[in-house]
Amino acid sequence: MKTTNSQLPMMAQRSDARSAGAARLCTLVTLAALLAACGKKQEAPKAAEAPKPAAVSDTKIEAEVSAALTPAPAASAADQALKAEAEDILGRYPGKNAVELLATPEVKDKLAATMKKLAADPVLMKRVNSSVDLAAQIKGLEGAAKLDLDMKDYDRARTSRMLQSVLSEEPQRIVDFLIGEIGEAAPDLSYGGLERAPNGVAIVPNTIPAPAPAPAPPPEE
Repeated sequence: MKTTNSQLPMMAQRSDARSAGAARLCTLVTLAALLAACGKKQEAPKAAEAPKPAAVSDTKIEAEVSAALTPAPAASAADQALKAEAEDILGRYPGKNAVELLATPEVKDKLAATMKKLAADPVLMKRVNSSVDLAAQIKGLEGAAKLDLDMKDYDRARTSRMLQSVLSEEPQRIVDFLIGEIGEAAPDLSYGGLERAPNGVAIVPNTIPAPAPAPAPPPEE
């Protein structure tokens, strides 16, 4: 089919119209894609997975369980002998309290010897004094303080432990006993507001008595 010159402008116009339509369609598609992209919610980044705990071997678990169930080491032969001696004294004097037992022939000489050793050991004395000072601070006392220990109401178990520390003639054991008693009493003396703890411990101001006045000189004749 032959195309005449008069038909060429018409064909060119149709071609231009199709091209313009295609361009508009492409623009619309592009615009729609952009709108769709803007309307999408940005996906939150995935949280990093927490590291898995390291596996504990069965051997380690068994060792920990065994350690927890292992009883405390047995008392030494010397400790057992001291306990037996203390129990023997308690059996001889069933009506005496802890204070009275310290005056018995079996105990008083050993007590005197042990206290003499303690007085000559500044390191051990400092341990006791530091415990007393700490308890006084917790209680809210100001100034110097001292230990006031009332042992009259000790039960049998506590009396036995006290006697064992004295019978050993080791000042270290007496110091350990006293510090243990002070530590046990601290909550009752501070938070409990007690003047004397149930175990007989009281921390009181260390008041030094005033010196006696000098005697008046004899009157001149």
